[in-house]
Amino acid sequence: MKRFFASLLLAVAVLLAAVAISLFIDAARGTDVSSSIGGAGMCVAFALLAGINALRLFRPSASKRPSLSLDEEERLALGCAASLGGKLTEVELSLAVVMSLDRARRTLESLAKHGIAEIEVSSSGALVYGFPGLISTEEKMAAKPVEDA
Repeated sequence: MKRFFASLLLAVAVLLAAVAISLFIDAARGTDVSSSIGGAGMCVAFALLAGINALRLFRPSASKRPSLSLDEEERLALGCAASLGGKLTEVELSLAVVMSLDRARRTLESLAKHGIAEIEVSSSGALVYGFPGLISTEEKMAAKPVEDA
């Protein structure tokens, strides 16, 4: 349907351009100069509007990522943290999951608020979110029964 309207607008633009050329030719011949120039100017303006809108409709729309729920973003953050050794910054999450820094910050703050992440500060002052539930395979293999701990 979008292509149909784009084609229709393009046809209107071409038709208006042809009418404008015809009116300019009439003005050049001296036939009713003022109304020919005014009409041609209007035709050119509308032809440009129709042509620009037709091109906008023909252009493929940018595929926007569907909005993720906070739960989905938190799962993505956990996966990212797991792949990065259990520690994650807002910038790393933003780059890995392709989300805004603000959204990455809110996601990590939500995980910290729920006790899933711990907020740490690096020597440069950057916030680092640590995930104590994410441990290495060696640490998992060395785990002992609760009674022995």
